[in-house]
Amino acid sequence: MKELRALASWLLLSLSTVQADSSDWKKINTEDGVTVYEKDVGEMVAFRGEGQVTAPIGKLLYVIEDSAHWKEWIENFEKGHLIEKKADFHKIFYQAFDSPFPASDRDIVYETRTRRDAKTGKVYIEMRSVLHPKAPKTVGVRVNLRYTRYEITPLKAGQLHVVLETLSNPGGALPDFLVNWAQRDYPVKLFKGLRRQVKKKHAKLAPVPPGK
Repeated sequence: MKELRALASWLLLSLSTVQADSSDWKKINTEDGVTVYEKDVGEMVAFRGEGQVTAPIGKLLYVIEDSAHWKEWIENFEKGHLIEKKADFHKIFYQAFDSPFPASDRDIVYETRTRRDAKTGKVYIEMRSVLHPKAPKTVGVRVNLRYTRYEITPLKAGQLHVVLETLSNPGGALPDFLVNWAQRDYPVKLFKGLRRQVKKKHAKLAPVPPGK
């Protein structure tokens, strides 16, 4: 059971955008102030987590892209780095994960784009797999990051309302039911990790995108 739960750590980054329409989602759990939903997308299951983080938006953006400290809060994380900064809010990253036996180790090359809505103040982060000439050789199986999407809304008293949506396809010889089951833990673990990291001394204020 422990090894199966560990699969969720590298499944967390295998993600393409599903519109944030709550009516499409089925609530499956609430834990530590995080509500988790799921919905069928073909043969896979997408997951959505909603909760709050106490921090300025800039600190949350910093933590998400802070490769030097990913190992502190991402389970089974082995190594990772920034491959290319295409623009201030468009970057290419690499991450590798130590998968529990008998699964092969996984890694991923993905882009992240960050934007802000000038009218609402909401910040969006969208990620997906890309090919890149400077990407390292895979450590085992390269994950197809179909999508991940953060929607961050500033609230009063320094609170942020965060919505995360994910859909994963980790590749390799893993049954769909196992992939889907493992990801049920992901939203709660992610919120716990982000809440810890934004409080640490090394967490800086990253620039926030200009509104469009």
